[in-house]
Amino acid sequence: MTSLLGPPLGGVLFSLQRILPFLSDAISYAVSVLSLLFIKTDFQKERIVAPRKLRVEIVEGLRWLWNQPLLRTMAFLNSGLSAIGFGTPLIVIVLAQQQHASPTFIGVIFAVGGISSILGAFLAPHIQRRFRFGQAIIGLWWLYALTLPLYALASSPLALGAVVAAFFLVDSNYNIVQFSYRLALIPDELQGRVNSSFRLISYGLRPVGIALTSVLIQAIGAIATVLVFGGCYVALALAATLSPHLRKAGRLSEVRIE
Repeated sequence: MTSLLGPPLGGVLFSLQRILPFLSDAISYAVSVLSLLFIKTDFQKERIVAPRKLRVEIVEGLRWLWNQPLLRTMAFLNSGLSAIGFGTPLIVIVLAQQQHASPTFIGVIFAVGGISSILGAFLAPHIQRRFRFGQAIIGLWWLYALTLPLYALASSPLALGAVVAAFFLVDSNYNIVQFSYRLALIPDELQGRVNSSFRLISYGLRPVGIALTSVLIQAIGAIATVLVFGGCYVALALAATLSPHLRKAGRLSEVRIE
């Protein structure tokens, strides 16, 4: 619900006063923190766990991940995806502003993307049943590479919204497919440590990607930045296609049986 109502509401608040969206966001976080004080229920039963050093657990998670070629490949692919993908909303905003879209309509564009993400959540299980993991991931990577350049061809805010919807649909399916498979592969007792290590690699380049996006937009323009990032997606799609570990990866149901 927040992904649907948040963007247009943020656009309305921004059109009234630029500080309002940020102030409202800060207030919402403060309310969330205060609400935690009223929760009295224990979420977990008491467990006696032998004390361990944090450094040892971090190394253990990283070592297990590094010894899994498929997950290691996915972590680095996701790192490239995060570096590019997290700058994409900035490109959309700049393109929409160049097409004279109002702040409210820009919020509506992202709300449409939220609706598309929800639809992708319903589609992902069908993809998992129909295709092997490798086939699904490689196919979705090529859909990324085909969808992103369409931002450069969107000549109106409506067309831009359609491209955002298509991109979010691909992104939603990719996230669900790869996350489900990862959870199935990791032993229960290592879930926290390995997933933390995976995210460390996957999300590490997000700040760099956002900064790079802003620099490229200022230097060469939004459309040229889209084309540069489109080339990066093609390179990542080729890397996924050429990976023997991805090509051999089976279905999610097969992992659960093992």
